[in-house]
Amino acid sequence: MKKWIRILSTAIMALSLAFGAGAESPATPGPAEAGLSADAGNALTAGELAAEAERLKAMALAASPINDPAGEDARYEDGILHQYEFGALYCDRAEMTAETEIQAFSASAGDALQPRGKGIDSRFDEITALYPNGNPSLAGTREAALLYLDEGEAGSFRYGMILRDGQRIQQLVYGAVEKEGEQFRMARLTYSLQGGIVSGIQATGLGAAGLADSSLRNELYQEVRNLTGETGYTRVQSSEVGTDLTPFGPEDLRFGEFQLDGATPESMPGQPEVFGPEEWEGDASVIRVVGEGYEAVFRCEADGSRPRLWTFDITGEDLEGPRAVRLGDALFEDMNRFRHGENETDGVTELLYGENGKAPFGLANYAGDDGMSLTYATTLSDGREMTMTLRYEGATLTGLYMIAEEGNTNRED
Repeated sequence: MKKWIRILSTAIMALSLAFGAGAESPATPGPAEAGLSADAGNALTAGELAAEAERLKAMALAASPINDPAGEDARYEDGILHQYEFGALYCDRAEMTAETEIQAFSASAGDALQPRGKGIDSRFDEITALYPNGNPSLAGTREAALLYLDEGEAGSFRYGMILRDGQRIQQLVYGAVEKEGEQFRMARLTYSLQGGIVSGIQATGLGAAGLADSSLRNELYQEVRNLTGETGYTRVQSSEVGTDLTPFGPEDLRFGEFQLDGATPESMPGQPEVFGPEEWEGDASVIRVVGEGYEAVFRCEADGSRPRLWTFDITGEDLEGPRAVRLGDALFEDMNRFRHGENETDGVTELLYGENGKAPFGLANYAGDDGMSLTYATTLSDGREMTMTLRYEGATLTGLYMIAEEGNTNRED
């Protein structure tokens, strides 16, 4: 599956496609997976992008570029750059005339480029609402998920998908592969996102540079098609309406390969290093387990028997915790994954739900000595209370710490 990510990512980043005509027959399309072709009549077409290119060319003819298209620094693999205040056009020549062919265009600011009425600074859900989506849960792999696959005649197909790093959506890609003579047009529209907000828009596969032979079409089709069977990774429910969400609970202690409720040193995933039993603060004994991206500490008897999970820290940036919380997240992203909004804030703290100090509860501290924090508590199957504390610097998550205690969970670090 990583191979296909490389293929599509390369295709997305390379704006011009210079491939000769081939005689190879296109692969025979198979039946689409249930749900992925829903409302495909609203799918992106190559003609839609061509019309947008003509609109932008009309704007360019009435303006002056802010770069020198005749200069050496305007030569790109994508074409000759004509940079305007409203965006960038990559063309087949240095002169902007009615005959100039736009091969690609992009924008990272402003409101001139708004396909279907939405552009820069739009939210992820606003964009996906404009196109078909037979996969609202974003089921796929941690790297990608298919939104729709609509198969047409003569090997043509249209698709929508996301590229992501876990819960962090990096790109929304809508493509139209359409037969033109002996070749295929590989048109695509890519939205780049940061924090769930569109930060850039790019269209490629226009003009003669957007035509490819059937071998590339076949490879792209097969790799897109393979995503229809991937369901191992999904979108975590998130909402600004916090009362629509559930509190942090024991079920959240099962994530990825981890099952913290009832965990033992032997059950921790990966190939961790195990230290102990060793003395810890007086007469206590512990076993420390240090794995890739995490550290767990178990209280135990002096001989190592009867271990019980005491603390758990996420130390690696790639490891996802409960509800896919991850170092580097923004505070608002994490808050919107757990129940909140039951009470008003005084500007310093906010009781998100429950009764402070008695599980289950959620508490936000916006002015702590060590920065902002979110604290959630639940009850383990053995009756102990587990508290999870998320600590933020500049509203960015820098620490995730869990501790299981016999009594009150309201812990100050």
